[in-house]
Formats: sequence, structure tokens, C-alpha cells
Amino acid sequence: MKRLLWSLMLLAALNAQAQERKWEHRFSLGAGITAEREDGRTDNGLALRAGYALAYNLSEQWSLMAGLAIRDVSENTFGDAMDGADDDHFTFLDLPLVARYHVGQGKGSWALGLGPVLSYCIGNDTYYIDADPQSPLNHLDKSKRFVLGLQPAVTYRLSRHWELGVEANIGLTNIKDGHGLTSGSKHIHYVMATIGVVF
Repeated sequence: MKRLLWSLMLLAALNAQAQERKWEHRFSLGAGITAEREDGRTDNGLALRAGYALAYNLSEQWSLMAGLAIRDVSENTFGDAMDGADDDHFTFLDLPLVARYHVGQGKGSWALGLGPVLSYCIGNDTYYIDADPQSPLNHLDKSKRFVLGLQPAVTYRLSRHWELGVEANIGLTNIKDGHGLTSGSKHIHYVMATIGVVF
């Protein structure tokens, strides 16, 4: 009887080890370039992002990942700053929900992701019009508080705990807040390289 119990316990332990982990935690850092398209003109800049995500493995091929990240976007146009242009600078709190498809498992595997990102602007740039210091727009926020984007991503698992990736954000909503005093549109997109630790 003891042998049977020991055998059952050993089989249960081996089966539990063989099963894939259902939950994974991820911390990631990213840096890349932005494209800010405003009223038909495009300016480039820098994007930095730090975030945490929790992924649930639905199967060997599919997982669902929800996260929280802080993203800093600056219209650092590498030349316009010299001529006194007003470069925009925003900080967003991102809430992505990404479906991921996995090719392979563990080291050397790939994951392709796509999903919506709801962002809240926590660091807003403000208007200042040099030509009209009395403009009612001066000192008002340039961006709407809530914006929506689409996040495609590709990651490669270097080892059990490290991965590299490329991630983008396609701005789906017009973020420009004209306060009823001006019209036009502004969309922010970015692409960046990421490094993450998984546990």
C-alpha cells in the first residue's frame, strides 16, 4: 500500500512539474521613436516606457496579458528646437490588454501580440502662443485626458527569464484638445525596442 501511495505522489508531482505555468509576471523597459502627426505635418521624437504586465496562459499557443505602464513622449525634433519651435511633451499611463500567440515554448520561442491600449494623460503639455500672449488658449492643456491606441508587439525569449521585443502603438484617437477655440487633429504613434524580465 505504501508503494502505491508513493507512486501516486511521485506521478502527481511529475505531472504538476510538466504542466506549463498559468501565470507569468513581466517587467519591461523600452525606448524608441515617435511620429506625431498634427494637421498634415509629422514631427519625430523620443518615447520611453516602463511597465508591468501579468499574463495568463490560456493554452500552449495563446495567452492574455494585461498591464500598467508609464510612457513619456517628447517631440524632440532634433533641429526644430534650435529655431524656437514649441516641442510637445506628454506623459501617459497606459493600460494595455493584449492577446498573444506563441510559437514554441521557453528559450528560443516567439510571441506575437495585438490589443487595445487605453491611456490617461498624467503629464500634459500646455499651449503658449508667442505671437499672441493674450490668447485664451495659453496655459490650457494640449491633449485630451483619455486616448485609445492599438498595440502590436513581437517578443523573443532569450532564456527562461529574459526576452527582447519590438512594440508599437498606433494612436487611434485625436488627442488634440482645442477647448472649442481651435480645431485640427493630432495623433501620436511610436515604435520601440523593449527588454523584459519574466518570472
